Amino acid sequence: MNWTDDLTVRLARGTSVRALVLYLRAADEERTSRRDVLAVLTERFALPFDDARLAMDRVGGGVVRAASGNPANEPDPVKDPLAWTSYRLELGLTVDDGASGPSPEERAWAQALLERARRGEPTHGTEDVAVALEVARLAVASKDTGRIRVHLLLEAATSLSVAAEACIARLGQQPCAQEGSQEWVDGVALAAAARQVTAKFAAQPDPELEERGLALVGRIVTRLLGQSHAFVGRAMIESARCIQRNGDPDRAASRAEAVLADFEVLLDQFEVDAPFDEHIIALEYLQAAIELLIEVRGSSIELDALRNRTKQVLARSLTD
Repeated sequence: MNWTDDLTVRLARGTSVRALVLYLRAADEERTSRRDVLAVLTERFALPFDDARLAMDRVGGGVVRAASGNPANEPDPVKDPLAWTSYRLELGLTVDDGASGPSPEERAWAQALLERARRGEPTHGTEDVAVALEVARLAVASKDTGRIRVHLLLEAATSLSVAAEACIARLGQQPCAQEGSQEWVDGVALAAAARQVTAKFAAQPDPELEERGLALVGRIVTRLLGQSHAFVGRAMIESARCIQRNGDPDRAASRAEAVLADFEVLLDQFEVDAPFDEHIIALEYLQAAIELLIEVRGSSIELDALRNRTKQVLARSLTD
């Protein structure tokens, strides 16, 4: 991996460089698996996988520089903030958190949208990502029950959808957001919030709203994060499994076939070289799609061959 002199990364709203460094230091002490660390970095902190690897490298670099005992080795706080923060924390020096949540105005706007929902008014939504995320957070945490709770969750889903469409519109002719851009990190946060709202629909239970919620997740992921097989694969398999649970195995199998069509190319890509990180995750979703198809339609020579080939590529990742 070749990085430029600018070793900064863009983080999700409400997080901070200090929080990221503290997480990585704790994960190292607890010997957290690389897979679990990457999940946190790419979801909670909304880092693309390349930036996640950069973050792990720079935090480790800060520790090494601190251990040298040479003040001249202090990293540049502007160009290399992860290493600089790690360096200072390793020496027991203070570092400001710098995390910023929604502003008072954004919180008030979110509360106003939910009050409309409590009164049974039609959903309204918002193009402001910070407000939409706050609406979703409050709706998911709400102790309201019955129809009021449903109205709150519907407003949350609408707000997330409207905000996501505004992000998509800003892309213009781009097929998806540039990794590490504001639209990218917002897409990660919006998809995560939509999953939380969908989980509440599923708990009602309301199969129709659960499917619609996962469709929203899929729309956000494919349009904003579509270059990542790991993100797309998760969204497609979640949707397929939901449809299968809700009694439509043929439609679920069709979703799984779409995964095969899009992901089989990865097997050619890693026929010789072992897959790593996001490619392993993507191939595991390919494997899940194959298993779903076999469950629904039974095995075949083609599916068995594809399953064996996928297993062989994944097994190589454990040994190389």
